[in-house]
Amino acid sequence: MKHYLVAVCALSLFVLVLPAKQDDDAKKVKPINLSINTKVDEDDPNVSPDGLTLFYASNADAKEYHLMFSTRRNTTQSWPAGKPLDDLNSKTDDRSPFLATSNGKFPHFLYYATKKDESKKGGKGDNFDIYFAIKQGPQADYTSATPVHAACTEADELHPWVTGNGRELYFSRKAKEGWHVWVSAKPDGTGAFEKPKQLDLPVDFHHATLTPDALTMYLQGPLEKDRWGLFRSTRASTKADWSKPEPLDDLNNADGPTGDRSPCLNRDGSMLYFASDRPGGKGGLDLWVVQTSQLSKK
Repeated sequence: MKHYLVAVCALSLFVLVLPAKQDDDAKKVKPINLSINTKVDEDDPNVSPDGLTLFYASNADAKEYHLMFSTRRNTTQSWPAGKPLDDLNSKTDDRSPFLATSNGKFPHFLYYATKKDESKKGGKGDNFDIYFAIKQGPQADYTSATPVHAACTEADELHPWVTGNGRELYFSRKAKEGWHVWVSAKPDGTGAFEKPKQLDLPVDFHHATLTPDALTMYLQGPLEKDRWGLFRSTRASTKADWSKPEPLDDLNNADGPTGDRSPCLNRDGSMLYFASDRPGGKGGLDLWVVQTSQLSKK
């Protein structure tokens, strides 16, 4: 009789615990591996305001990164294979594309980072600078790229992000001690960006992407064992300081040797694109996307 009672109690405990485990599984963040991924590295994702073009960088030639794009008919369609952005790719590294528009209308301004330097032999420079090119209409080619002079120094500058109103340019700059986020303002929305200022964030927290209200920022930051992870910082108003970045523990994966990096929100802030070499991809760094509503807030 005692054995029977023990067995019943054990079964009851199993039944009680099982639904809790199922609930935990249901709450896990489940990012989607994008259909454009290949065996080489895909990095630096950026989605156009209408959600129909995905810009990114790939090292398909196994030497340098170049700009790529994929275009779909509607936002429910998966991304078809990417193509090189031949209008802008140079003979050296080109990466970190970001498309800025005014309410989705033309002209389009494509910001990106490149090592090209026409003053150097072969047009190859030693550091990344921020450039931009303009596309006047749907059938037009991009104009020749022009440097964003306020952002360019002898250091590496990468990861441009322009706010929805076009009045702030966020970018990353590498100093001797590591990466920092800088922001350059364009107060009246026209003309050139002004001299940038460094944000008060810990070293190596960079690659900023902002929500439409500019009160939440997702970043790439350092983790243990020289790996990268995704973090979130917030502020009470656009005049307030940013909070200490908190890791997205429910999204970051511990199994990729590089980790999770290159966050980029779509324009309404509902989806977070990023790059990762976590298991389940197609090889190297892959592009992934997750709904921001799945990310827990502390």
